[in-house]
Amino acid sequence: MAKVRRIFPGGNTSMGFFSYHDNIVDIDRNMLYILKGMPGGGKSSLMREIGDNAVKKGYNVEYHHCPSDPQSIDGIVIVELKVALVDGTAPHIIDPLYPGLIDTIIDLGKYVDKGLLGLYKDEVFAAKLKNKQSYRRAFNFFKSSRFIYDEIEAYNSGNVDFKGINKLTKTAIERIFLKDIAINDIDGFKERHLFSSAYTPEGFVDYTSTIIDGVKDRYFLNGNIGTGKTTFLKRIAEEAKIRNFHIELFHNPMVPQKLDSLIIKELNTIISTIKETKNYIFTTIDLDEYLDSDSLKEEDLILYNSLIEKGIEALKGAKENHGTLESIYKKCIDYKGVTNEKNTLWEEIIEKN
Repeated sequence: MAKVRRIFPGGNTSMGFFSYHDNIVDIDRNMLYILKGMPGGGKSSLMREIGDNAVKKGYNVEYHHCPSDPQSIDGIVIVELKVALVDGTAPHIIDPLYPGLIDTIIDLGKYVDKGLLGLYKDEVFAAKLKNKQSYRRAFNFFKSSRFIYDEIEAYNSGNVDFKGINKLTKTAIERIFLKDIAINDIDGFKERHLFSSAYTPEGFVDYTSTIIDGVKDRYFLNGNIGTGKTTFLKRIAEEAKIRNFHIELFHNPMVPQKLDSLIIKELNTIISTIKETKNYIFTTIDLDEYLDSDSLKEEDLILYNSLIEKGIEALKGAKENHGTLESIYKKCIDYKGVTNEKNTLWEEIIEKN
């Protein structure tokens, strides 16, 4: 049965829009199709339908969702075929590294009626400006939340027994790497960075369950801000790299310097801070055991979350303006041409593989 993973290659974060789109697929690929076009031009639908076709044929597929509209697709990977399709337009501009060889640009912009679109020039410009203003507002709130996060982290870390955590980390490393695994070369990334969740106009959207599902050994890493979860995961990641294992690192959707989850491919193991892990058979690694919980300042966390909520409200405005752009462009696009492009692409993918 085909396995479907849902991931975010980018995020609306305290650092603005943060992209790992270059981690969707690596250079060890058979083909990368880069879609160029306009809002409402059919890029997302084209990729989704090709992904769905691949799933029906039994291939494992990754759907890379857009953090500004989680119902939309920024890219897909047909895993066994090592074929990817990505949206290469702003804010995640992607250009071919190997044009004419394994990278191809698909220009859907050729299906827009420029004459008809010109009648809506003022509306397009106005919606673009409003969109920019909404994102500015959202990212300013998210940026402000980072200052509160840093204060929580600094305060909590002053009440942590890190000697105890270091001992716990050593024990955990010994347990996680207890298996005697023969290294088989795995195609793809040695070290891959993505998001499994995102802050979106629809609120917090979490697809972590799709990366947990099918992983044999699961560890839930429990701990408040400031207890060293990212340091713990980085130490595990470094040990995995020393052993030449392939890893996937999933970053925190608000503070992308922080880590939420780590998958070690050869060990079929995930260590995750996401509570979704507890819906499966799991082992707990509890860093809060070494935190003086009586010292926690709940009001700081409330302020942190309230700033994120303000940012989400602003993202809703950005999505509304983007919807205005899509509705305009949809009046000016030859969707029969887009459909023919999709059918041709699918036939090419299947024939070459």
